[in-house]
Amino acid sequence: MKLIILLALVPAAFGAGVVLTIDAPDTGITGLAYGSGSLWAVDGTTSYVYEMDPSNGSVLSSFYFPYGGTPSGLAIKGDTLHILRADIGVYHGYVYRYSTSGAYQGLYDSTC
Repeated sequence: MKLIILLALVPAAFGAGVVLTIDAPDTGITGLAYGSGSLWAVDGTTSYVYEMDPSNGSVLSSFYFPYGGTPSGLAIKGDTLHILRADIGVYHGYVYRYSTSGAYQGLYDSTC
């Protein structure tokens, strides 16, 4: 699996396109976010969260997401990761908060 980073803010008239292509850190990436100077990915198959160097895709750190279900989304605000775990066929899920160092900080219900 390849991750493609696009420069979306530059109009097509200026030759916007693929800026960088990097290998994904795992086989089932279900969420991707950028923040705190890193690219973050969550894998829905292995339940690992990866911090990557956005300039070359190398994995800087990772941690296991142990809460069952499938992590299916990822966002970052400041130094807090928000990982969505939604079960298939269920109309709500839970969002788990982690620090960028991988420390669990709590959860909240997310109603879709």
